[in-house]
Amino acid sequence: MMSRRAVLALTVAGLAGCTAKQTPARRGDQLFVETEAGLSVVDAATGRTTVPAAPSVVTADWSQLARAGWTGTGTTLSTHRLPDGVQVTGGTLKDRLDARVLSPDGRLLALTNPSRPRSSTTLVVADSSGERVRLELPGYLEPEAFDASGTFLFVLDYLPPARPDRYRVRQIDLRAKALQPLLTRLKSAVPAGAEEEMRGEGRQAVYDPRRRQLFTLYTHQPDHLHTRELVAGARDDAPHVHAFVHTLHLTERWAYCVDLPEPFGSRAAAGHAIALSADGSRLTVVDTTTSAYAEIDPSGLTVTSTGNLPAPLDGGTAAAALTADGRRLVVGAGRKVLVAPSSDKPVRWSTGSEVRGLALVGDGRVYVGQDGEVTAHNPQTGEVVSRTQVPGLVNLRHAMP
Repeated sequence: MMSRRAVLALTVAGLAGCTAKQTPARRGDQLFVETEAGLSVVDAATGRTTVPAAPSVVTADWSQLARAGWTGTGTTLSTHRLPDGVQVTGGTLKDRLDARVLSPDGRLLALTNPSRPRSSTTLVVADSSGERVRLELPGYLEPEAFDASGTFLFVLDYLPPARPDRYRVRQIDLRAKALQPLLTRLKSAVPAGAEEEMRGEGRQAVYDPRRRQLFTLYTHQPDHLHTRELVAGARDDAPHVHAFVHTLHLTERWAYCVDLPEPFGSRAAAGHAIALSADGSRLTVVDTTTSAYAEIDPSGLTVTSTGNLPAPLDGGTAAAALTADGRRLVVGAGRKVLVAPSSDKPVRWSTGSEVRGLALVGDGRVYVGQDGEVTAHNPQTGEVVSRTQVPGLVNLRHAMP
């Protein structure tokens, strides 16, 4: 999956510096960049590093960040306000643990033992007062998200634990300390033995705060050039499906898969990307290797339309973003970026190196991660309006005005 938490988590180590230089840019935009040392925040106007780089987990709204580090005798924790990085809480836990998931309000942090895969899982939930819950559970479990109330933790249960080839989504009642199946969309309990098991790689995830739903794009195609076994699809009951959007409702505690039609999932996972507009009106999946796109109704959870992008893109890792009102889709792959408006003529331009993430600020600036820098572009022409150097850049994950 990225792990599936391309949006929500990375494992955590210590702090490391990240320096950045820059030519004049629009003051105030904060760039959230993944570097070789971890997540960092860089001011696009001054090039100054606001938050030093370290592996981190962040809230879905990018308002808080958490880090954990092994001292040799325990695990230190810290949470920080974003984008300025001011530390809000800190503490120490026993044993070596990695941070996995923050609750939507940043109040709770889920951690696990670092070994993967594993036959048993140590799971700890901590807050500003320290450890709140500690569980020793059989199986290979990975935290996925907290529910909106903070009383349930959703986990991926990998099967079989030692050599997993599939997974199911389950929930832990943190008060009862019990692992349970999810509910159905009708809010009834899933019968014993009827839990859906899925295969695939979590490509990216986006969170819809209005509906309190987490959308994760999965593909069954691995990122290599070997011939894929096409007998089994993403699920046993859907052998023809090789990509889907997994929807997890963080209030009602149900999950639902929106199956994507061919050609989604027929090519490398890296060519796929998902984007949600800030107003929640538009949810789009793209496959840049085939130039396909699919529009999904985020309320009805159905594919409403499919089509082809108005211009082809290069191969490579795909990135996608939507303007706040959903009227323009920005897609990047290889050394090409495409702005596809709902009307008028699309705009496409070439970049100096491979695209490493996209981010939009308002409707007027497109930031593109590249090798060692982030460039800002005029979406009407593709013209570069500023450059911010970020040594060791791996991916541009977000931008905030």
